[in-house]
Amino acid sequence: MLLFSFTLTFQSFGQEKKLTRKERRAIEKQKQAQMDSVLAIQIKRAIDEKKWVLEADRLSNKVGQTVNVNSNLNFVALEGDEAYVQLGRDSGMGPNGVGGVTVRADVSKYEVKAGKKGTYYIHVFLTSALGSFDIRIDMNNTGQMASATVQGNSSRRVTYSGRLVPLSQSSVYKGTPLF
Repeated sequence: MLLFSFTLTFQSFGQEKKLTRKERRAIEKQKQAQMDSVLAIQIKRAIDEKKWVLEADRLSNKVGQTVNVNSNLNFVALEGDEAYVQLGRDSGMGPNGVGGVTVRADVSKYEVKAGKKGTYYIHVFLTSALGSFDIRIDMNNTGQMASATVQGNSSRRVTYSGRLVPLSQSSVYKGTPLF
């Protein structure tokens, strides 16, 4: 009896219809569209609530020199009317405890503009004990492609490139702010 049921089970597995490559691609495309829709809703809510983190996996300066970095240590974060900008590295210790600099600042200005295809342009102006910072963010509607250009009081600027996620889903390690 046991052998008979085992044989039936094996035969039923063999009779399943195999999908063509085109059908598998269509199903994957549909799944990706659903995931993108959910991400877009989460990102819009995070931007509206001012609770997001841009986790950078790449930094570049104004002349275009680029370096890959740890996204857990390099970020721009907004928590309501407070913001954090952090540079860090995996090796060595720094004033913030993670090999770099962490600045806590107050948000003076926060403007969001939505593009035609769901892209976002965010302008944040921050004031801190170290001076003021002008941050301009360009990103797609899912937050998977985002870049923030941070410019301080001097002509120096750093561009953080990575992904923007809601604060509750972030995995960054915040160092000790300088001021």
